[in-house]
Amino acid sequence: MSLSQEDLQHIKSIVENAVEPIYGKLEALESDIKEIYFMIADLQHSSITDKDFKKLSLEKKLLTLNSELINAAKQAGITLPRS
Repeated sequence: MSLSQEDLQHIKSIVENAVEPIYGKLEALESDIKEIYFMIADLQHSSITDKDFKKLSLEKKLLTLNSELINAAKQAGITLPRS
């Protein structure tokens, strides 16, 4: 089977059209992974992982968790629902 230059161009166009959206999604996924990595790194240095956290009263633990959750949501660009 012999392919003409026009056939090859058509095949190239089809492949590019199929790969281009995937490439964009791959870049977005890579960006999301980096952002999540940095969020996890920030959380590991948060007061929740502090050894003294276990010693806090339940009320203080909940207030600390709430604060951490709000900060994480801000970093992620998420608006948390309020009741």
